Amino acid sequence: MAAASLVLAATVLPSVPAAADPVLPGTARATLPPGDRLASDFPRIGTPHVMDGAVRGIAQVGDRIVVVGSFTRVSPAATYHRRGDDLTRRHVFAFDARTGAIDRSFAVSLSGGEATAVDTDGTHVYVGGDFTRVDGRGGHARLVKLTPSGAVLRAFRASARAAVETLVVRGGRVYVGGAFDSIRHGGRDVPRRGLAALATRDGAVLGAVRVPFTGVHTTRFGRSKVRRLDVSVDGSRLVAIGNFTKVGGRSRPQVAVLDLRGRRARVTGWRAERFDARRNRCSQRFGSFVRDVDLAPSGTWFVVATTGGYGGGARSGTLCDTVSRWSVHQGRRPAWVAHTGGDTTTGVEVARGAVYVGGHMRWFNNPFAKDRAGPGAVPRPGLAALDPVTGVPLSWNPGRARGVGAEAFLATAEGLWVGSDTTLLADQRRGRIALLPWDGGRPIPRTARVRLPGELFVAPRRGELRQRPLRRDGTPSGPARRVPTGLDWSKVRGATYVAGELYYGWADGGLFRRRFDPATGDLGPRRVVRTRRLPFPSRRLTGLFHDPVSHRLHYTVAGDRRVYSRAFSVESHVLGAVEQVSDRRGTGLERAAGVTLVGDRLLYGSRDGALRSVAFRGGRVVGAPRRLNGDGTWRARGLFVPGS
Repeated sequence: MAAASLVLAATVLPSVPAAADPVLPGTARATLPPGDRLASDFPRIGTPHVMDGAVRGIAQVGDRIVVVGSFTRVSPAATYHRRGDDLTRRHVFAFDARTGAIDRSFAVSLSGGEATAVDTDGTHVYVGGDFTRVDGRGGHARLVKLTPSGAVLRAFRASARAAVETLVVRGGRVYVGGAFDSIRHGGRDVPRRGLAALATRDGAVLGAVRVPFTGVHTTRFGRSKVRRLDVSVDGSRLVAIGNFTKVGGRSRPQVAVLDLRGRRARVTGWRAERFDARRNRCSQRFGSFVRDVDLAPSGTWFVVATTGGYGGGARSGTLCDTVSRWSVHQGRRPAWVAHTGGDTTTGVEVARGAVYVGGHMRWFNNPFAKDRAGPGAVPRPGLAALDPVTGVPLSWNPGRARGVGAEAFLATAEGLWVGSDTTLLADQRRGRIALLPWDGGRPIPRTARVRLPGELFVAPRRGELRQRPLRRDGTPSGPARRVPTGLDWSKVRGATYVAGELYYGWADGGLFRRRFDPATGDLGPRRVVRTRRLPFPSRRLTGLFHDPVSHRLHYTVAGDRRVYSRAFSVESHVLGAVEQVSDRRGTGLERAAGVTLVGDRLLYGSRDGALRSVAFRGGRVVGAPRRLNGDGTWRARGLFVPGS
C-alpha cells in the first residue's frame, strides 16, 4: 500500500465519452446538448411552478414542454402561491419552452392514479402511469396518446392491466414497462409480462417484442416489474431495470439488455452478478435497489442509479446507494462506481459532457463512510454531475432541497430540465421543475496525450528548471536551457502538466497546481489540490503523470516498482477516493527519478542519471524499458512535456 492508504486492485476499463450521434425520431431529447460545457449552476427565471406532489417525467414536443407526475396544481412563474392563480392540472400539464407560459388549452385530466412516464415521437405525446380514467372517461387505462395541444387521440386504444412505470418512443414503437402481465388492445388482452412494444399509430401490441420479465428480487415483494427502461437512439438495444430476476427464462437479476435487431427481440448475454441479491448487502426494505437507467447517446454504455443503504461501500463491492457505468456488451464489472456514502440516487441523465444525477444524496466520492463525509467526500446536495469516464464529481453543484429526490431529467438544446419533489434549487424558489441552461455553464477542458517531437521540462533535484528538446523517438535533439521560475524545485516531488496547469507534489506532503506558461516560465499563484483527508504519498513521489484517456492521475513512489493511480478530474480538480494499483510490475520504476507520459510510452529519469522509455498501455507497463540517453543529467524531481 502507498502511504498506508487503502489500495484496491482493479482493472480500469479504458473508455472515453461517446462521440456525437444523430437524433432520430422518437426520443424525448429534442436535440442533444453540447459536449463542451456543463449546465449552469443557476436556473433560468420564468419557468412555472408545480405546487404539490412530484414531477416524474419531462418531454419536449416542438415548443412545448410536457410534464407528468403526482401533482394536481401548477402556478405561473411570477405568481408562486398568490391566491387564485393556481391552475388545476391533474398529473399532466404543458408550457412554452421559451417563455414558460402555462398552456391553458392543454387541460387533459388524468384520474384514478398518477402519471409516471412521458415521451414523444416529435409529433404526439405518450403518457403512462397508473391512472384509470382520462377526462373522466375509461378506455385509456394507464396509457394515453395526446396531441401537442392536449387532445386525446382515441384511435390509440392500448391500455395496461397494471401500472405502466416507464415508456420510451423510438421510431414507430412505444416501449412500455411496468407491473402488468398483459396489454389490452382492440377488445382483447395480449399477454406481456413487464415489457411490451406498441405501434405508435394505434397502440397495437407488436409481436417483435415478446420477452417476459419474471421472478422477484426480494421475495416479500410479490410482483415482478420493469421500473425503468431506455432504448438506444438507433433502436438497436434496450436496457431495463426492475425487481425481476429472470428475463426470457434466463437469470438476469434487476438489469437486462435486449437486442432489438432482427425479427424478434432477444435477451443478450449481458449479466451482472453484482446486481444479484446474494452479492449485495443492500437493505431488504426495498423490492429492488435499482432506481433509474439511462443509455449514453452512443448506445454503447449506460448508467444505473440505486438505493439500498450503505452496504459497506467500496470495501464490500456493493452497488447500494451508488451510480455505476456499464458497457452494453458485458456485465462482468462496471467501468466505475460512484458512492454517496449511504444516500439514494433516484435519476440519471447522460448528456455528452457529463452524467447528471439526482437523489437525496449529500456527497459523492464517498465510498468509505456511512451517513457522514468520509475521506475524499465532495458535497453534492441533491444534484451532481459526474465525469463519464471515471464517475468523479465535476464542479457542477447548484444544490437542491433534497426531499426524496430528483427523478426527471431532460437534456435539450437550451439546457437541462430537472424535475423533483422539492421547491428550492440553487437557493432560488423553483417549484419542482427548473431549467439549468448551457449558457453560463463551466467549460469542460479537452485534453489529449502529448506527442513528440516536443520540449521536455526537467525539474532538477536542485537549481532551476531545465528545458530540453526531444526527437520523435524520445532522444534529446539539443542542449538543455535553464527556465527561471522562482520555484524551489528541490522541494518538488513529481510534476505533470495538464490543460495549462502544472500539478506537483511538495516535500511537506501537499499536492498543488499552478498556471504555467511554457514559453516564458511564468507561474501563477499556488492552489491546493484538496485531497480531503485522503492519504496521498506526496513526500515519496518519484513520478506524477496524467492520462487524458483514462482521466486518471498516475504516480510512482520511491523504492516501489508499482504504478498507482486515482481517478482525477481536470475540470473540478477532484481526486478519486479509491487508490488503485494500475500495474504491480513496472520494471525499473522503483528507481525512477521523474516520470511523464508521452503518447503510449513513459519517459523516466533514473537514479543512475539515464533517460529511459517503456511502453504504457491500458494503465500497465508493457515490455522492457529502453535507454534513450545516458549523459548523467536525468536524475530529476519530475518530468513533463507541455501539451493540451
